Amino acid sequence: MVIVITIAVLLVIVAGFACYLYARKAYNDVENILDAILAGERQFEATGEKRVSKLAHKAGRIMDMYISETAQTKQEKELLQGFISDMSHQMKTPLAGIAMYADLLIEGNTSPTEQAEFLTRIKSGTDNLQWMMESLIKMSRLEVGAIQLSPVCQNIKQTITDSISTVLAAAAQKGIEIEVGDFEDVPLVHDKRWTQEAIVNILENAIKYSSKNICISLEALPLYTKIIITDYGIGIDRSDWHLIFKRFYRGKNAKAADGAGLGLYLVALIMEKQGGYVMVDSVVGEYTSFSLFLQN
Repeated sequence: MVIVITIAVLLVIVAGFACYLYARKAYNDVENILDAILAGERQFEATGEKRVSKLAHKAGRIMDMYISETAQTKQEKELLQGFISDMSHQMKTPLAGIAMYADLLIEGNTSPTEQAEFLTRIKSGTDNLQWMMESLIKMSRLEVGAIQLSPVCQNIKQTITDSISTVLAAAAQKGIEIEVGDFEDVPLVHDKRWTQEAIVNILENAIKYSSKNICISLEALPLYTKIIITDYGIGIDRSDWHLIFKRFYRGKNAKAADGAGLGLYLVALIMEKQGGYVMVDSVVGEYTSFSLFLQN
């Protein structure tokens, strides 16, 4: 009986010691995993224990998620900083002009002719700032989805006509006529208001950078119909074709004219939001054609 009790006690001691060794090893494995996480490591030493291996796998997934979210946050921060920097740069010129002409008027040493000119320039600067702020608001609301486009299949001719009406006065001031080719009114998938915004932006650019007539035509394709807007102004360098639709970018040939580099970015964003896209073709000093592709 004493022998049996002794053996039982020994077995309990051995089992307890084995559990202690197992727990100690598991504890060490978990401690190693936590040390690796704190050190920012993504790979953990493999272990033969199934539960600890599962823990290591989950810890690895958590690390991957953390690294991915950190990288995304960093990218968003850099984009925001770049956006603020670009915006402040674009606003600096009109604000400096407004401040300068206002100071000259306050000093009072100006003739009536100069006063009229300075007031006109101040008005032009404030108009540019107002347009820029409105464009920034539209852009940001479109980007975050605060504005949802509602593209439906509807005839396109009225959309084009309303777009032309918006810019007729500006075109007339430069003696530019907008010629519209003969085309059948076709139903295309588009949001009338925002498609009109895109067309107007392109027409305003054409008027700004050209002194000749502007042509608008339609071309039907199997899946899309493209609205082609062509001006015969300064043109766009081929190296700028893939850049002009980026936010705040202005082409090499456009530096002399006022602008913020937001109009074409808005065009591309509007087209994307309704399942279409925009392309450009140009020869410097000869012509520029923008093609807006809308689904049939």
